[in-house]
Amino acid sequence: MEANLLKHDGEWIIAQVEAMEGDAMPGDPDVWLVEPYLVDYEGLLVPWAPHASEREFNARSSDISIMTTPSKKLLARYIESLE
Repeated sequence: MEANLLKHDGEWIIAQVEAMEGDAMPGDPDVWLVEPYLVDYEGLLVPWAPHASEREFNARSSDISIMTTPSKKLLARYIESLE
């Protein structure tokens, strides 16, 4: 499984990031955050937008300031959270 660790609006989130199909206008959402989880300072995972019924969210890539590969430990925790 591929997942990314990203900083979105000041929050660290781990999620599967997928580009939206088709052309997006500048400023419009252009990526999907699939099964996003908020990562706290201790590395614990909490569902992002826990009161939403969906688990896929449109976002603007311009709101993502950092995107990197999560540590193996964090990725394992993420996969466990999805099960």
